[in-house]
Amino acid sequence: MPASHANLPFSFDTTMNIVCATDGNYLPHCVAMLKSLSGHNADFSPNVYIIYHNTKREEIEKAFTCLNEIYSSVSLLKASTGSLHEFPVSGHGSLAVYLKLVIADILPAGLDKALFIDSDTVVINPLIELWQTNLEGKSLAAVSEHRICSLDHGHEPGQYFNSGVMLIDLARWRNTEIISRGLDFARNNPHRLRHWDQDVLNNVFQGEWLMLQDRWNACPHLFGLNKAYDLSPENLTASEQEAIHSPAIIHFAGGGALKPWHAGCQHPYRQHYLDAKAKTPWKSTPLLQATPPAWKRASMRIMKQTKSILNWGKTL
Repeated sequence: MPASHANLPFSFDTTMNIVCATDGNYLPHCVAMLKSLSGHNADFSPNVYIIYHNTKREEIEKAFTCLNEIYSSVSLLKASTGSLHEFPVSGHGSLAVYLKLVIADILPAGLDKALFIDSDTVVINPLIELWQTNLEGKSLAAVSEHRICSLDHGHEPGQYFNSGVMLIDLARWRNTEIISRGLDFARNNPHRLRHWDQDVLNNVFQGEWLMLQDRWNACPHLFGLNKAYDLSPENLTASEQEAIHSPAIIHFAGGGALKPWHAGCQHPYRQHYLDAKAKTPWKSTPLLQATPPAWKRASMRIMKQTKSILNWGKTL
C-alpha cells in the first residue's frame, strides 16, 4: 500500500531540501517548476539545490537571480560527469538524466534527506505531507509506474517506480555503490535501459523503496493522454482516482507533444506550466513546433528542389 506520513523517523521539520538535476536545455523548465513550487510551499522555507551539467554561465546566472528572489537558500552545484559517460542515452534523453545517480555525492554531507523533482513537472499543491513521509528504513519513496508499464519493463505491478519524484534517504544512498552497480546492470542489460536512470535506479534499489500515492507524481496516462491505459473507474485504484481529482505534482513524462513547452501539447494542466514560465527570464521563449515526420520532410525537400529547378529553367 502507498505510504503514510505518520510515525515520522525524521524530526518534524518544515524546511524542505528540494533537489533538481538539469542541463542547459531543461534549465528554463526547471526554473519554471521551482516557480510553481514556491507558489504553494512558501511557508515551508525550501532549500533549493540545482545540480547542473553542460549549461552556459549566463544561463546559470539568470536562474540564480530569478530564484534568489523567492527562496532564501539557492545552491547551484556543477556536476562532474566523468563517472556517467559509459551510460547510454537515446531519444529525447541526454547525459543529464543520469545526474540523479550522483545526487548523494554532490549534495552537502550534512543533509540526510532530499526531495528530488524532475524539471518537466509543475507543483500545484503543498508538498509538506510528502516531505514528512515515513520512509520506514527504505532508501527512497516514489510512485509506482502503471501496471502496463511495469510489466513492459520486466517488473511485476507495484515493483517498478517512476524516478521523476523521489523522497531520498541520502545516508542510505551514500552507502550504496550506485554507479558501479548501475554500470554492471547497464552493460549486462542494454535492452532494459529504455528509461535510462529510472531502469538503473529500479535495479539498484529493488525492494528498497516505498510506494507513494499517485498524486505526488501524476503522469500523463492519468489524464487520458495515452490511449493504451484504461481510465474506466472500475479499473482505477483509489490512489489513481485521487491523483486525477487532486494531484500535487504534475509530471509531463514522455517526449514530443507530451511536454508543455510544445505547441501541440494537449495536457489539461499545461496552463500551470505556461503561468510559471511567464514568471521566468525565459517567458518570451517561443513554444516548440512539431517536427514533421521523416517522409514529409523528404517530400518537402523534393518539392523545394523541383521548384528551384523549374525557376532556374525559366531564367535560361
